[in-house]
Amino acid sequence: MVDMLGFISDQLDQLGIPYEFGEWTGEISYPYFVGSFNETEHRLEDGYTGGVLTLDGWSRGSKLPLAQINDKLKKAFEDLRAVQEGTAFFITYWNGLMIPTGEEDLFRITITLNTNEWKGAYKTGIKKTWHHV
Repeated sequence: MVDMLGFISDQLDQLGIPYEFGEWTGEISYPYFVGSFNETEHRLEDGYTGGVLTLDGWSRGSKLPLAQINDKLKKAFEDLRAVQEGTAFFITYWNGLMIPTGEEDLFRITITLNTNEWKGAYKTGIKKTWHHV
């Protein structure tokens, strides 16, 4: 799980998306995203772990920044496959949902990514390879 969360955090950083896992600890600047992870499958024999990463995004004044980031994530995680230090990742965008907050100028979106990870599945010596297929 830790490798998967680090990998996704790196991807979000490369996309310029302000993100923290668990809770936002920095100074509030909109938009920002907070992630949570739910591990759904774990099979020791083949090193596979599956799960769902939920990104909750917040914006003030306009929904547009959240919609733009949703589109960016939909494109980046359409079918992301990568191998990093012997671990294979396969991440796909699942959905984005605008959620009412009850406040006039505060907006929220929840974006869901499906995650698949295989530890030790690839012993190629590749340190970092990004593949968008």
